[in-house]
Amino acid sequence: MNGRWALRTVIGIVILCAWIPVAFAEEGAPAQEERTALDQNLDKVWGKERDVKVIQKRVFEKDQRHEIGILVGIIPNDSFFNYFPVGLRYDYFLNESVAIELSGAYVPSVDTNLRKDLLKFSGNAISSVQIPEKVTWYAGINAYWAPIHGKLSIFNAKLTSFDIGLLVGLGVIGSETYNNLHKKWEARKSYGSVPFNFQANLGLGMHLFLTDYLALRLDYRHYIFPAYPDGGSEWSNGVRSLAEVTLGLGYFTPAPK
Repeated sequence: MNGRWALRTVIGIVILCAWIPVAFAEEGAPAQEERTALDQNLDKVWGKERDVKVIQKRVFEKDQRHEIGILVGIIPNDSFFNYFPVGLRYDYFLNESVAIELSGAYVPSVDTNLRKDLLKFSGNAISSVQIPEKVTWYAGINAYWAPIHGKLSIFNAKLTSFDIGLLVGLGVIGSETYNNLHKKWEARKSYGSVPFNFQANLGLGMHLFLTDYLALRLDYRHYIFPAYPDGGSEWSNGVRSLAEVTLGLGYFTPAPK
């Protein structure tokens, strides 16, 4: 007798436990459906505005701020010299996406293996192996437009932002040519006596913000300028080009109040 009552009790508890969630689910179904419908209606009305706010909101803002930075880099595409520019940049951001930039760099260099071999086999006769001029410095003014920006999570511990932009600019570039008579490098004189030449550049830049005041800067720039002629007019040898990759650190002044 006691065994049958115990079995009935266990069966009853099991049925009760199975029935309670079903009952609550049936009671909650209308509420869940109402919430889903409400969310859909809100999306129709406010969805676009909510999306725009999420896309436009930046972790760090640049509008009307000044950026002062240092840069180091490499120019590896010259056949006779490897260049290692070291310089400064100053940017003023007219708004979040557009900036005016002043930049300049001293450009030390080392001989490539090709130049060393040519000098070796020519008996150090520079003129016989047609070595062009050696770039020593540059400076210019550029426009920076960054239409692409986004956010980045670092190890799920820090949320930062980045932007990617286009650069275009004009400037001057200094170089040296080898005087075979005096056996030394001398400043190139363009257009008679001007100790520099004009250059144009085009490239890409990226900011990766570390804090509200500091950002890493990665840039690629392509410089174009008139080549040093063997004789005749200043433009007789067409143009030369240098491809530069630099890494920099920029400091942003406080945002205006």
